[in-house]
Amino acid sequence: MTDVSDPTGSTRPTLLAVDGNSLGHRAFHSTRDDPDPDHAVTGAVVSMLATAWIHGPYDGLMVAFDHPVNQRKQDEPAYKANRVDTDPTLRASLEQLRADLAACGITVVEEHGTEADDLLAATVDACIERTWRCDLLSSDRDLTALVAPDVRLLRPRATFADLAVEDEAAVHRTYGIAPHQYVDLAALRGDPSDGLAGVTGIGPRIAARLLRDHGSVAGIYAALTDLPPRLEAALRAGRDRVERNLLLMAPLPHLHVDVEVAVERGIDLDRIEHALAGHGLVRAARRFRRAVTSPPPPPIPPVPPDPDPAPMAVHPRPVIAPRDGEQAALF
Repeated sequence: MTDVSDPTGSTRPTLLAVDGNSLGHRAFHSTRDDPDPDHAVTGAVVSMLATAWIHGPYDGLMVAFDHPVNQRKQDEPAYKANRVDTDPTLRASLEQLRADLAACGITVVEEHGTEADDLLAATVDACIERTWRCDLLSSDRDLTALVAPDVRLLRPRATFADLAVEDEAAVHRTYGIAPHQYVDLAALRGDPSDGLAGVTGIGPRIAARLLRDHGSVAGIYAALTDLPPRLEAALRAGRDRVERNLLLMAPLPHLHVDVEVAVERGIDLDRIEHALAGHGLVRAARRFRRAVTSPPPPPIPPVPPDPDPAPMAVHPRPVIAPRDGEQAALF
C-alpha cells in the first residue's frame, strides 16, 4: 500500500497501527487450551498480523496497549464499571505479549493513564500531519471515528480472516454518517459495553438521522425547539449523559507517538524469526515472513451489474400502533 503518487516524487510510508489489547484479548480466548500457554498469545497475534498484511504492504508496525492506570475510570466511576476484573492469566499474557513484540523489534507504545485508542488517535494525527497512510487494526468500533482519506480501519468480525476494511465510503454505508460524526452518534446512542447510557429512546438510526440533519450534537441541541416534542423532551432529559459521553469518548489530547521510529525500524524479519523461534513459535514466524515477502493476491473484481434489472416493487411501510404498555417510537 506504499504510495508513490506524491507530486514531489517522494514515497509516502504506510503504517500499520495495532490495538494490542484488542488482538491480545482475541488471541487469549482462542488459545486457552494451548498446551504451552506462556507465549501462545504472542504466536496467535503474530499470525493475525500476517493475515492483515494482505491489505498492505506496510513500511512500519506499531502496537499500542492500555496502561493499567485508566484516567477515564478515575474521572468517571461509571466508565466500564459493568466489566468484570481482568483475568490474572489474561493480564500476564498481555504483559508477555508486550515483551515478545518488543524483542521482535516492533514498536510498542504505552503511556500512563491512557488506553490504546488514545495512542492510536495520536498515531493517526501524526500520520496525517506527514501525509502518510495509516491502517488501524482493531475490533473496537470506536476507532471508526479515526477513519479519514488516508486512514482505514481493519476490523475483524466472526473470524480474524474476515476483516472488514472500513474507509470513508464504507463508514457512510454502514452508519449513514461521516467518520468524524461517529463520536457524536455514540454519545447520543450510548455505549453499553463501556457502561455508558445515552438518550433514552434514541438508537443508532435516529442518532444518524439527527446528525445528517444538524451536523453535530451541538447543532442538534441548537435546533432543539424545532424537533418533535417527544424527541425534544428526550434530548433535554439526556443532555447530561450526552455531554459526559462526549468527554469520555473523545481521545485524550496532547499525546505524542513517534511514528518516525516505527517506520525507521521497518520490519526486521530475521530478528522477528529469531525472537519467536526461541519461544517455539517457528510456525507463526514463518507465516509472518511469507505474508511480508509474498506478492499480494490480485483484488477480487466487483460483481458485474445486472444488464436488465427488474423494477423493484415499492410497498408502503405499514403504520403499527404501539401495544398496551409500549412506548411509541420517538422519530
